[in-house]
Amino acid sequence: MREINIKLLLPYNWGHIRKIKIYDNKKQLITKIMHGEELTLNIDSDIEEVIIKLDFYKSVIKIPKNEKVYLGLYMDFRDRFPFKYLDTLKRKCLTGRFMTEEEYENFNLSFYTESFRWVPKAGIDKPTVFLGLLLSVAIVALSIIQQQNPHQDIVFFIGASGIISLALLYFEKDKVELYDYRNRMIASGCSFILAGLLASSSLSAGALLVVLGFTFILRSVAGVKRLFNAANLT
Repeated sequence: MREINIKLLLPYNWGHIRKIKIYDNKKQLITKIMHGEELTLNIDSDIEEVIIKLDFYKSVIKIPKNEKVYLGLYMDFRDRFPFKYLDTLKRKCLTGRFMTEEEYENFNLSFYTESFRWVPKAGIDKPTVFLGLLLSVAIVALSIIQQQNPHQDIVFFIGASGIISLALLYFEKDKVELYDYRNRMIASGCSFILAGLLASSSLSAGALLVVLGFTFILRSVAGVKRLFNAANLT
């Protein structure tokens, strides 16, 4: 017999009221565990693997030869849109690994936040963010001026949401999450182009917004690429 310690941590509220089933390599049920639980069990020494199952999720994890082992169970996914939802469709998204005793003791929900990529605020392209803020204000003003535009409400919403989104970046105190920064900048640029296309009653203003929107995207992509290279990411 040998001792196996098991801890299950799930992100957000995913599966918090569900019980994860754990089988041995003979397909015999060993135990069930819920989010936040810690179990200590004695298992036969000839058991070589544990199988983690919940609905269509299934992972097979080989057990080390030690007399006392520590297993941390978690969801393996990229915590950013849209990969967050795509990765959870993978069968092996619910998985785990055997840890040292110290790793096991320190295994908590911060495990998920450690996957975030943070960059200091000084590293972001503040002139481009400021340009986006100016464009957002201009779009709001344009929506107010163009009272006859059938898309006035949409144009106003684009401008207002751009102000909020980019202001949060511009006035961030210490650091920003890299993927969030990238997504906000590119989404803002695309929305500027859309606002330009919807500014039907003013072709010159619309064309200018489209050009500036493309400029904003190109500058944003260049800035994000620089940050990715600095962080050794692809």
